[in-house]
Formats: sequence, structure tokens, C-alpha cells
Amino acid sequence: MVDKTEDSSVLLSCDSVTKNFGALVAVNNLSFEVKAGTVFGIGGPNGAGKTTLYDVITGVNPVSSGKINFNGKSITNLQPHEICHAGIARTFQLNAAFETMSVIDNVLIAAHHGNTKNKVIKVNYTNEERQRADSALEVCGLTDKAKHIVSSLNLIEHKLLMIAAAVATKPLLLLMDEPVGGLIPKEIDEVEKVVRNLISTHNMTVVVIEHVMRFLVSLSDEVLIMNYGEKLYHGSPEGLTDDKEVVEVYLGEGMSGQIGTSFKGKASTVNKETELKGDLSKRSQWAIDVELASRQLLRQYLSGFVYPIDFLKVERLLDSRPETEKSTNVSRAAKEIISAQADKEEMSPHFEWLRRVFDESYKIRDGETAKAKNNQSDDTIEIAVRDFLAKETNGFTNSDIEKLREAVNASRANNG
Repeated sequence: MVDKTEDSSVLLSCDSVTKNFGALVAVNNLSFEVKAGTVFGIGGPNGAGKTTLYDVITGVNPVSSGKINFNGKSITNLQPHEICHAGIARTFQLNAAFETMSVIDNVLIAAHHGNTKNKVIKVNYTNEERQRADSALEVCGLTDKAKHIVSSLNLIEHKLLMIAAAVATKPLLLLMDEPVGGLIPKEIDEVEKVVRNLISTHNMTVVVIEHVMRFLVSLSDEVLIMNYGEKLYHGSPEGLTDDKEVVEVYLGEGMSGQIGTSFKGKASTVNKETELKGDLSKRSQWAIDVELASRQLLRQYLSGFVYPIDFLKVERLLDSRPETEKSTNVSRAAKEIISAQADKEEMSPHFEWLRRVFDESYKIRDGETAKAKNNQSDDTIEIAVRDFLAKETNGFTNSDIEKLREAVNASRANNG
């Protein structure tokens, strides 16, 4: 139970909050407080109830029982627009923007409707609303994209747009749902810089749900880990790897030591800047799939956290090897990692082996200048491919194809 004593520093409090969907208990008797001016991180496996918690806080779904207070007042079961006007804004895992409108129009709509009860879309925006929209775009690094149609944005720009739209409502509390999901390391760092700037310049309190533990732990003052709708851990980020239940249920024995080292800012046994290269054109589809899945597994490991689903994907691919297919160096290294994870053994040596396999297979060039150019080209290709595939359901444009072609040509030039 939340302490009933009035505390002016508490901006948001959830007291024994429960959300049922029929017989399913998505959030179970959850209590916590978020202090003003802090960053409160929430982690947990898929299906743990994290996004459902956001939904009941923001009024998307009513609570089944319990109380939610914000800024000294009850917001339990208020409508979403009422909660937004009270000073809570949120982003979503998936893109929630108007794809056929411009970036600035999306943010202007948020600036207007986030602070008024006006239900008319076509309005003459006030100077104050335009200033808020421009300020939000600037702090999120999207000023030069203001006139662009949203459908032309890449993944990180979509995520930054959702943050900008939320910021334009002038919230006291910003709820972010997986703001760096699917991003590469340098993009994650870019989003972290934006969020830190928001906190310092806008006097904003932040609650963030995230799977990328490097990002979550770096930003958060407190961390809540959920599992099956309940509180598994609540405390300092540094204490995560000391909690036996968190390690057993969530982190895994083999990863706990590596994650603890990463949390404390020490150098990893594997270079975080290592980029994975290679020409996949001459390999079988199975070998390509294993290599790509192993690449993602290694990236997750380097970022500070690996989910059980990441191991499962690689394991299933390894098990699906055709009888006529020979094992590769990558598949053998990946198999050792899967075996170590299953036996709860230390996995660092096996991940180091996988990294070396990639290094040797892809013939990473010597020299910092060449390496930097190659890394930049690989990032460009990865971003272009990722954004290209992300539009599969909406159809590709000539612009998408041209971006991909330019990235590949640049990589060929850099690699001779």
C-alpha cells in the first residue's frame, strides 16, 4: 500500500491498482510513487502488464480496483482527454501519428488539443501554440523536418515525433513506451540525449517503459520490474543484479555479471563499438537467417540486456538446419551460447567467441579511419533496410528505394 501521508514531492501515485480483463489479471494490486523531477523506469518481459499500466493511468482502460492520484488529485477512471489536460502525456510503442500530414501539423494538433476542450480539427492556432510546437520540434531535433510528410520519416524520426507531440501539450508528466525499441546503438544515444535535454529544460518528470536496459538504467532514478502484472523489483537501478528473483526470472544467471558491469559504466569484455559486416549474397537462406539472428543477439548483449525470446529465436533457427546444410562458424558459436544459457553457465566467453567469428568472417579493416567509415556505412545500410522493411504493409516509395540504393553504393565505395 502507498503511504497515505501527504508528500508534496510525489507527482503520481498508484495505490493497489488492479486491472482485470475477464479472468485475466493484467495488473495485480500494484502500488508505487513517482516523485516530481525524477525518471522512473519500468521493465519486464512482454506481457508483464507494463503498457496496460499506462492505459489505466491515462484513462484508455478503467481500473478494476485501486486509486491513481496525480498532482494531488484523483484521476482514477477519468477520460483520456481529461487526464491529458491535467498534465499527463504519453508516447506509444507503435507509430501514433497522422501519416499523411506534415510533422509540424501533427505537433500543432497536439499543442492545441492537449490544452483545450476544442474538438474542431481545423483551427487557427494561437501564437503560443505555434511557439510550443516549434520548441518541441527543436528540442527533439526535428526542426528541419517540420514540413515533411510523416510517412517519409524513418524509425527514429517517428519516435522523436511522438515525443515532440507529447511535449507540445506542456505535460508535467511524460510517459514513454519503448522510445528506443528497434533502434541501433547510436540512435539510442541520440534519443537519450533528447530525453535528458527535456528533463533539464522543461522541468519534466518522466516514466519510461523500455526493454533496452542500458537506456533504462542510465536514465532512471528508480526502476520497477513487473512480471505477470505484479511488482518483481522496485529500487535503484544498481540493485537489479543483486536481486536473486530478478536474476532468476528476468536476467538469467549467465547475464547478471555482464549486466552488472555494464550498469556501473565499466568496460565490457566485448567492445561495444564492434560493428558486424559481411556479404550475405553467397550464403544459404538458413545461414543468412542464423547470422542475422546471431547478430541481433550479440547486439542485445552488447547493449546490456538479452531477452529469453532472443535466445529462443536463435535456438529455433539452429534446430531447423536442413540435413544437407553444413554448420557455419557463426552457427557453432551461437550453439555454444544457447547451450550455456540453457545450463545457466557464464556466457561472456561464448559471446566473445561469436564476436571474433564475425570479426574474422567479415575482415574488419585495420585503421581507425577506415573502421569509422565502414561503421558509418553499415549503420546507414541497417537503418535504410530497417525503414524499408517497416513500410512493407504501407507500400514502398521511390524515395525509400533510392535511400537504400544510396546506402549500398556508399558501402561499396568505402569497402573498395
